[in-house]
This record gives sequence, structure tokens and C-alpha cells, in this order.
Amino acid sequence: MKTTLKFQLEKAQREGYAVPAFNFDNLEMLKAIIEGAEEEQAPVIIMVTESAAKYMGFEYVTALGKTAVEKAKVPVILHWDHGFDLELIKKAVDNKYTSVMLDASAKPTTENIQETQEIVTYAHQYGVEVESEIGHVGGKEDDRNTAGGNYTTVRAAIDFVQQTDVDCLAIAVGTAHGIYHDEVKLQIDRIAEINSAVKTPLVLHGSSGVPSDQLSLAIKAGICKVNIGTDLKLANVKGIRTWLTANPTGYDARKFGRLAIDEMKIIVKEKIKILKANGKAK
Repeated sequence: MKTTLKFQLEKAQREGYAVPAFNFDNLEMLKAIIEGAEEEQAPVIIMVTESAAKYMGFEYVTALGKTAVEKAKVPVILHWDHGFDLELIKKAVDNKYTSVMLDASAKPTTENIQETQEIVTYAHQYGVEVESEIGHVGGKEDDRNTAGGNYTTVRAAIDFVQQTDVDCLAIAVGTAHGIYHDEVKLQIDRIAEINSAVKTPLVLHGSSGVPSDQLSLAIKAGICKVNIGTDLKLANVKGIRTWLTANPTGYDARKFGRLAIDEMKIIVKEKIKILKANGKAK
């Protein structure tokens, strides 16, 4: 069911929940996301990264995403996640993605603002919404590894929103991409301060492995889009390993694929409930 990013995030802001945003790297991941969202009657964002598009092929992954939007019984947003290549982001716009994200957060702020302005101008003329990041959420994102610690300040958030007119803003408040090796401690007060200063919906990246109580506090403080990737990858490989261990001579991809879908769907439904997005499809 087609919808828009801005509509769903503003609804989440008003009603006090967050829209779950899941990365998918293959058909099984996509099926798990859609099945889980439909069973929980939740809106959902399906996200494509540059490396996922390279792996599956831009045309293939785009066709899969568009089919999900068209056929799903709940609102679905097809989102280009963590775009580093401006031409690929524009290609996603041209191919009618619902929304796109530019990630120039590791660059100097002036460059980040300039590139975001370029993408916003390009995307908005086609009715495509834009997410960008100020501050920098480090860790392993796509095929890149970067250091974190460049937290988003209130002043930086205000200036960035005013100069770029982004539709939602990703902020760095203590999360990291990939697998956590140390204790996670979100800066809840920082989220609340930024939320009070800007009206633009706020996004939390690197949410896999973040304790549910901290996610709940983050939503209360103002987060209304939560990105999840690694948790699905871990569930995917768990399902495949479980099936292959039980069936050492087996080879039917449909069977181990189905178990992988079911394992990932458990995570999808858990996250939807933690974010209080269940029952919010209407």
C-alpha cells in the first residue's frame, strides 16, 4: 500500500510511536519484513543500500521494492538508505523511490549542507522526500567503517534543517552501525533537546542491539523513525544454519529460505511492538 515518508513520520510524532525501517538484502528479508508488518498491522519502511543494490542489481532490487509497495496490505515506503553517491541517489529518485537518504555526515558540515541542498532540490521536484544526517553515526554501514563520537548538537540540528529543508533528520546520539561490543547508552536528553528545537521528524540509526527500554525512551524523547539492519542479518543466518544443521545433506533453497524468513519475522514483529507501531497501519 503506497504512502509517503512525511505522512507516516508526522503521524508517528503525533501519536507517540516510531515507524520501523528495515534494510533488506534479498527476497527472504523482504518477505519477512512485509509478512511481519502485515501480521502486526504496522506501517513499514523497506530500505535499499548501495551495496544491496550492487549485490542484487539496481533494477532487480527496485522491482522487488516496488512490488512490495504495490501488493502489501499495510503502508510501505521504499527508501534509498545511506546514499553516498549523489548520482545513484538521483537514479533512485528517477525510479520513483518514495524517499532517499544522503549520507554526507562524515564530510565537513559545509559540504554536507551543500550536497543535501542539491539532493533536496532534485528530489522535491519529483515529490520524493529526503533524509540526511548531521553529526555522524559511526560503525559498519554498508561496506564502510567509520569512527563515531561526532554527536549532533542542538545548534547544528537547527542550522542544518533551516538550510536544507530536509523531510527528516538522522542524528548521532550514542548508537553505532553493526554489532555492539560495548554497553549501549543513548543520550536521551540530547534527543529531547533536539526534538524541542526542530519540528523535523528525527531518525535513529544503528538501532540493532539497542535495549528495548532505551528505544522506548528515545521514542518518548522524539524519535519517530528507527533503522534496523544487523538484527535481521543475524536472524537470517541463524535460520539457514539451523536448517542446514538439521539437514546436512539438504539442498532445497526454498526450505532453508522459509526458515530464515520465519526467524527474521520474529525479529520484525518484536521490533514493531517495541516501537509501538503495531496497529498503526490505518
